[in-house]
This record gives sequence, C-alpha cells and structure tokens, in this order.
Amino acid sequence: MRHQLDAPILAHRRLAEYEYEVVLHAPAVAAEARAGQFLEVLYDHSLSPYTRRPFSVFKVDRQAGTVTIVYLARGAFTQGMARQRVGETLSIVGPLGNHFVASDAPGVRHVLVAGGVGAPPMYLLAWEMVQAGEDAGRLVVIDGARSRELLVAVREFQELGVGLRLVTDDGSAGRRGVVTDLLREALDEGGPAQVYSCGPTAMLRAVSELCAERAVPCLVSVETMMPCGLGVCMGCAVKIRDASHPDGYQVLRGCHEGPIFRGEDVLWD
Repeated sequence: MRHQLDAPILAHRRLAEYEYEVVLHAPAVAAEARAGQFLEVLYDHSLSPYTRRPFSVFKVDRQAGTVTIVYLARGAFTQGMARQRVGETLSIVGPLGNHFVASDAPGVRHVLVAGGVGAPPMYLLAWEMVQAGEDAGRLVVIDGARSRELLVAVREFQELGVGLRLVTDDGSAGRRGVVTDLLREALDEGGPAQVYSCGPTAMLRAVSELCAERAVPCLVSVETMMPCGLGVCMGCAVKIRDASHPDGYQVLRGCHEGPIFRGEDVLWD
C-alpha cells in the first residue's frame, strides 16, 4: 500500500563531497518498505521542481518509524534537496514498485552487485537477509563506482559482516576495474548462486549478460525515468521478453510491474 505524506526531516548528513543521507519520519512507509522499492520525493510544492524524483529506500527502522534515502547532489533537483534542513519536510509517496525476493534454494550463495547510488537497495536487501537469519558469510557484495568518493554504503556493508569486495574505475578504492570483473571471479568460486543487482543501465546489461552466459539466475532493478511513480505517465516503459506476444516482448512499467525484473527478460536495446 502506498502512502503520500509530508515527512519531517530528522537528520540530513553530508557523507562525502556529493553524497547526502536523509532520515525521514514516516511510520506508515517504514512499516511496509522492502528492498528494491522506492519513494517519489518532492521538496518544494511550487512548480519548480515540476515533478517528483525517485529514490531507493536505503534503511528502515520500523520501531522508530523512520526511512532513510541516499542521494548524490549533482543536478538541480538534488542540489535543491541538499538545501533542506532538519525540521523541514519532504513530500513523499511510497513505498512504490515491487521488491527483491531472496532465493531460498538450499546452499545458494547470494551475490549482490551495486553500482554507485545502486548500493542503497542492495544494502537493504543484505540487511533483510541477515535479519531473517541468513549467514552473512554467504552474502557476497560487490560495490563499485567510478572512484572512491562515489562509493556508497561501504561502512554499512562492513558493519553487516558480509563479504564486501570494492571496485573502482580508477583504482582509488578496492580493485581497479568494473563490477563484472569481480562478479566473474565470484561465480568462478563455484556452487549455486543467485545474483541481485542495481546500478546504471550499462552495468545492469553487462551483469545480466554474464549471468545468462553462466545460467545463473539474476534479478535487476532497472534505472529509468519515473516522473510519476504510479504507473500513469509511461515514462518508465521497459521492454520485457514475452514469447507469447506477436512482437516477442511486452512493454511494462518500471515503476509499477518493476523496478525488479529477471535480467534475462529485459531487452536492453
């Protein structure tokens, strides 16, 4: 069930040069939000900004009734958000979209692949698994970004005790390379695996293709425009394979039927 409310800002912290974390008091949302779902956010009720923007849920505290999001203040909208202060409110709608469902196959290793601000839903998924009794040692998290300052949720992953592997394009943190370099190595370690991923579209495509080659199940959270988040505007249309359809695919809404899809089902062209 989605909720619309003006959520008070309880904390607003700058974590890195562009990275900010916002803690909102939204008990109804916190009670229901799951990994992979998102909030549509508006910080100003004037016509500037004109539309809401989607932000993945990063943390939930159901007892305290709080929900946390992370963002990079690099565009006009997010720079405006960065000016909001504790005690002010953000207008939010959520939780929206479907959510990740962890595999319950016996002996499966869970491999979570995050790119930049794709890390928040991966952290929440890892947290949910650990809370449900999953051995943190069976969780492999590959956290990647262009450089050290753009990595997200490193401290939180470390505190969970998962097998964290960092990779950056420039080698400023962890390995130098891309997430698929480390994913290939993780899959080479053998045994059944389930992959979950969130990040830029090019990264998701590469992760999905590698998993398809290895016949490894893969769930991805697509990154697409979501002006309304309610399945009305069709700005988030995604082509999903469907052999029963005359065109071989159907068009689904990233904000409504998604954002989580099987990687092998997404047409990335």
